[in-house]
Amino acid sequence: MDFCALIKDLAHRQGVRLSPDWSASIQGILELSDQRALDDLITKLQWPAPKKLTDRPRPTQFPFLVYVPEKGWGIAEQWVSDQEIRVLANDDSSNLIWFAETIAYQVTFPELATNKVYDKASDVFWSMIIKRKRMIAEAVIATVILSLLSLMTSFYSIQVYDRVVPHSGFSTLWVLTIGVLIGMLIDLVLRITRSMMIDKEMAGIDAEVSEYFFSRMQDVRLDARPKSIGTMAAQLRGVDQIRQTMTSTTLLIIADLPFALFFIFIIATIGNTIAVVPLIIFILSIILAFIFARMIRGEAELSQASGYSKNGLLVESLDSAETVKANLGGWFMLKKWVHLVDENNYHDMNVKRWSVLASSIFGFLQQFAYIGMVAWGAYRISEGNLTMGGLIGCTIIAGRVNGTLITSLPNLIVQWSYLKSAIKALDAILKLPSDHPQDKQLIKIREISPQLKLSGVKFLHTGARVGLDIPHLDIQPGERVAVIGPVGSGKSSLLRLLAGLYAPQEGHLLLDGLDVGLIFEDDLRRNVFYLPQDYRLVQGTLRDNLTLGLSGQSDEKVIQCAEKTGLLNLIRTHPKGLDLPITEGGQGLSGGQKTLVGLTRLLLSKPKLVLLDEPTAGLDQESELKVLNALVAHLDKETTLIMVTHRMQLLGIFSKLIVMGQGRVLLSGSTKDVIEQLKPKTAQPGVSEVDQTKATVG
Repeated sequence: MDFCALIKDLAHRQGVRLSPDWSASIQGILELSDQRALDDLITKLQWPAPKKLTDRPRPTQFPFLVYVPEKGWGIAEQWVSDQEIRVLANDDSSNLIWFAETIAYQVTFPELATNKVYDKASDVFWSMIIKRKRMIAEAVIATVILSLLSLMTSFYSIQVYDRVVPHSGFSTLWVLTIGVLIGMLIDLVLRITRSMMIDKEMAGIDAEVSEYFFSRMQDVRLDARPKSIGTMAAQLRGVDQIRQTMTSTTLLIIADLPFALFFIFIIATIGNTIAVVPLIIFILSIILAFIFARMIRGEAELSQASGYSKNGLLVESLDSAETVKANLGGWFMLKKWVHLVDENNYHDMNVKRWSVLASSIFGFLQQFAYIGMVAWGAYRISEGNLTMGGLIGCTIIAGRVNGTLITSLPNLIVQWSYLKSAIKALDAILKLPSDHPQDKQLIKIREISPQLKLSGVKFLHTGARVGLDIPHLDIQPGERVAVIGPVGSGKSSLLRLLAGLYAPQEGHLLLDGLDVGLIFEDDLRRNVFYLPQDYRLVQGTLRDNLTLGLSGQSDEKVIQCAEKTGLLNLIRTHPKGLDLPITEGGQGLSGGQKTLVGLTRLLLSKPKLVLLDEPTAGLDQESELKVLNALVAHLDKETTLIMVTHRMQLLGIFSKLIVMGQGRVLLSGSTKDVIEQLKPKTAQPGVSEVDQTKATVG
């Protein structure tokens, strides 16, 4: 064991999920005996600095890293006495006397690697914002200072019109002018600094939120995913919509709104009763803002919904382009596209109409406020209760209330209407069942015995009438099981259940005596290998697809496994070899080549339970025999193999045969006995036993 393996074990014990390639950037091997190994790892991975333990560790601080001079780094597991702790080092457990000088650290794993779950999308954003308390405090202080500095021009105007002009006090004018210019420079620097500071923090929030929602989307159980992947992808784009709304400009407008009442108070201090005008206009504007927001919100939600459907159709059209072209489906798809575009434009136009109406009304209110203040101020001046400079200063201050803030409200209303709709869509994603439910305590188990037991298991796809119904099924370690049955009999659904990709709606599915849903996912995926019918590759290189999710795979090992499956021919004939570029979904490779990639991964991963769904369907007979022979030779006696197949000539390599129909297990037993039961009582002349079996099953 090296130091990276020790860190992985520590993360495993703390329930932290690390990506399979988390240590890829570390060159060479970090030895357990090297006291600087932790510093080197933290520096290279740029993880948070570990916390050094100097006081007596509390039970809640276990497990943590401890350095034992004789053995190197190990994991402190618990107290075994008042003075001794149990340490696991080099796969050997021993006791260590605790001293204040003991070298011990708590590793702080990257926060985004943990599995915190939120019920609402808004909670995700608020949690990220609250983490940045210092930024919020600094932004509030800057806003207060800027609000005070914004009063400079109004007080400057009052002094100039009331003191400088009547008395020709130009020396006073220069002092005032220089002072206000200095204040303006301070205001400029503060505004730029505040905006840049908020934008920087918002970029960090955006990165963390995007990573969280992408991870949460990947955690959604396969049987609970929406039927339209394009629609789900569009919902995830709501993160970008929220980011665009939560810019520094929008946030600063919201931050300035409470200061409107402060500015009205200053107007009242200077001009007394004329403050009633901006106060009434401000209150009326806020009321109208809520009314318009309510009107716009419904249309914004409909616009978002049609936009999601449009994106879903676009993804579907591109993904099924071959089928559409081959079956003259272009007109059908175009008709649906135009309908969705028209629907989306209709709702967008309604949003724009309300937005234009709001802008016009708020613009009118702004002008009305100015005229009302000037008219009322004229009477106050004639009565000797207000000076000309005071009136000018009040109108300037009122411009901060009914100008910048109020005129920004229409755009803010539209943005927040779309933001609410985007948050609602993200909430829908968070409500989908996850592979890592928080109401269950997952069990971490390194080695899993491939013993399967199903009792009373029922599973039904949404909208389907017939689903899986398996009262009882046992599969022992080391068994070679073939699953046969007609199309739609539930063979593929059964394999997905056994792989833990689907969750039974009733009954129990036990693997090694444990409910599959309770096994820690990293342990489950390491011990269970599932190869679907339509094996899709991800964008990257051939090497990426072969080693995806697997650590410590050298090119030499990959080549050895590729030679056994026949994939080596593809690697040899391409000029880039293992760096062969793979496009989305593996376009450019045949179905058989994709299958060979999956089977090569199988040889690399060495699982305990192998689930194959017609793996040789896209292979020729020669490749099929070569692959199956390599597979059987590769699997040890304790590895369980379950394979769905329609090729009856392959049944000879299996010890057990399961026949399915209408979601039920019709027959189960040794291959020989089941085939005997499948034979017609009177063989048809000229028809082989295998053909009769195929006809009976089909």
